[in-house]
Parts: sequence; structure tokens; C-alpha cells
Amino acid sequence: MLMLTLVCCLMPLRSFCAEPTLAPALTATPVLATNYVVVTNIVLVTNYVQIPSPASITNQLSTFNSQLSTNSLLPDLNWVPPEDGFDWIQLKSGEWLKGWIKAMQERQLEFDSEELNDLTFDWKDIRQVRSSRALDLLFVDGRKMSGPVTITPEQVAVGGGEPQVFSRDQLQSLTPGGSRERDYWSGMMSLGLTMRTGNTEQAEYNAQARLQRRTPATRISLDYIGNISSINGVENANNNRVNTEFDLWLSRRFYLILPSVEYYQDPFQNLENRVTAGAGAGYDLIGRPNLEWNISTGPAYQHAWFESSEPGEPTQKGTVALMFGSRFDWDITQRIELILEYRGQYTSREVGETTHHAVGTLSLELTKRFDLDVSLIWDRISNPRVGADGVQPKPDDFLRLVVGLGAHF
Repeated sequence: MLMLTLVCCLMPLRSFCAEPTLAPALTATPVLATNYVVVTNIVLVTNYVQIPSPASITNQLSTFNSQLSTNSLLPDLNWVPPEDGFDWIQLKSGEWLKGWIKAMQERQLEFDSEELNDLTFDWKDIRQVRSSRALDLLFVDGRKMSGPVTITPEQVAVGGGEPQVFSRDQLQSLTPGGSRERDYWSGMMSLGLTMRTGNTEQAEYNAQARLQRRTPATRISLDYIGNISSINGVENANNNRVNTEFDLWLSRRFYLILPSVEYYQDPFQNLENRVTAGAGAGYDLIGRPNLEWNISTGPAYQHAWFESSEPGEPTQKGTVALMFGSRFDWDITQRIELILEYRGQYTSREVGETTHHAVGTLSLELTKRFDLDVSLIWDRISNPRVGADGVQPKPDDFLRLVVGLGAHF
């Protein structure tokens, strides 16, 4: 019996297939059954193939292909938005937005969405731009173009039937153009009013405004800030400041200021009028969709007229000056914006030596056109001119927190 068992174990598989008559002759012992199971388990390939059925394999491949198509394929570039009077932009995710292009400068696109209000995008996040209206474009080589625009990931096409085509990386900036002058302009205005009556009669008025005209190569800005206050009919604050500046872009970050003019009036600082005019240059240190920071500096000439002067002292004085400034603009969230602006002038001691003006504004968007603005304003003249009464005004002039309702367009 032991010999028969050894022979069966050593026999090749084909021996069982060739001589089926041996199977009935074998005694059905547990040892022989074990060998038979071993022989059957040799056919492992059959068992492996049968685990996933053909239907399940097909379903798995179909699901994989469907997920791959959804995640990696974008809409065809040949799809053309309807000519409905809107500008259309496509994000790199494939989403389309319709609205109006306000400007593309400093590698950022400002867009007024039909449903989502004002938006700012990094230029690299814009896949396509389609506009049937005339836009003004500036390229890095100084070439200027105007007309309907189609921008794809690689090219910029300008014009109608036979458009001129340029490489996209050569585009420096674009703004709305054509015959409508209002397309170049934007602005904001904020007003605040505080009234108090009873034992003390108090009234305080303050205002801020900003007007801007932009083309692909230039920017003109006009800023105003004023404050008037009285207690029991006696005026205790009255100051007004107007700044205007013309910027000429030489590159995506560097620009010339030609010129810059400031008018300032504050009788409580012994300044009847003060005019400063100069030129300079500016540079964008940070230019992101939600964060901007630029600095500027340049020479200037300043002339001041004083409310009064000590005996023997002139009532006006002119001198050279050095201007310097900075503006920090941070979109903390989609509706909250922080703006920090600073302007300074270094002059001779006769007209104040060094002057500083700083404004910090926290703006909360209420609706598409209206904001709630909270501002803190600081003015300083290091060496105010002594008046005829022999009294020198204090260097610092702090305004308390100003709350106003702002509108932008």
C-alpha cells in the first residue's frame, strides 16, 4: 500500500488523463484523496481568471474612464459665447463668467460679474477672454491695438474678420476702449456725518473720494479727503487735502509719475494753503489678486502760505522737497478690504520740516455698489509754523474714527 501511494504521487498529470481506468482500481483512502486535491489545485490560473467576471472588468474600466474625463478634460476652445453685449472670461477650471472687463494691469484682471459683483483674478488663472466690444491693448514692445478681442491660452487675436494674432505672453495690459469715454473711468465716494444736540451742539462732516481714469499704458488718479467739525457753533477742525497723479507704465511693475500735485489747507496747523508739485517713479512690490503693495518717491517743489507769522517773518515760503509714499491694499475676504495709504514730504524747517499723512480704512461690502467704511486718519507736521500770537500748533493732528457710507462705480 505504501508503494502504491508513492507511485501515485510521482506520476505526472498526463498519466491520469491517459489511463482513466486506474481510477476505479484505486482504493478510496484518505491518502489518495489528498493527492487528488493537490493535482486539482495545480490549476490555479483558472481560479485567478474567474475572480473578476468580464462584466465587472468592463464596468471598472468605464468608471475609471468617466472619472478621468471629468477631472482632466476642459471644454473645447472652439465654443463661442453668445454675442449678448457682455464680456466673457473662462477660468482655468473651465468655468465661464459673463460681465464687463474693467482692466487688466499688473498681471491682474478686474472683472464686474453679472451675478458675483466685482472680482479680481490673477492673470495666469484666466484661460480665455472673449469680448465683442472694442478693448484697448498694450504689448510689452510698446505696440498698441484696439478692437474686439479673443484670448486663448497661447494667443491674443485683435480685430474682426481678419484679426491680428500675437503671443499671449507679450500682452502687458488691456482696458475697455472704443468711443465710450466713460469706460475709462472708475471711482468711489464715502460720506460721514455726526450730529449731536442737547447740552452740547456738535456737528462733524467728513468725506473721502477717489476718481481714476485708466488706459493700458496710463493711470490718472484724483483723491480728496476733508473734515469739518464744530462744537457749540465754534469751528474746531477744518482741513482739506487733494492729490492728483499721472502714472505712465514702463513695464508691468515700474511706472513714472509725471507729475504729482498735492493741495492741503488746515488753518488749525497755521496753513492757509500749501501746494506741492513734483515727479518721480513707482514700483509694485506685491501684485497679487488679493494683495497689492506699491511704493513711490521723487523730488518736488513746495510753496506754503501761512495764516499768520511772527513779526519779521514772511507769510509765505517756497522750498524744494522730497516726496515718498506707499499704498497697501489687502482683500481679507471677498467682502472685507483693508487699505493703508501713506504720503510723506521732507522739506526745510521753515515750512514744517517733515509732514506725514496716513489713512487706514476697513471697508465692508454691503451691496454691489455700497460699502461701509471705517477710517482712521493721522496728519503730522514736525515743526508747525509759529503764529502771530506766539503759539506753535501741536505737531500731531489725530482724527477720531470716521464711519461713512461709500459708493463705488
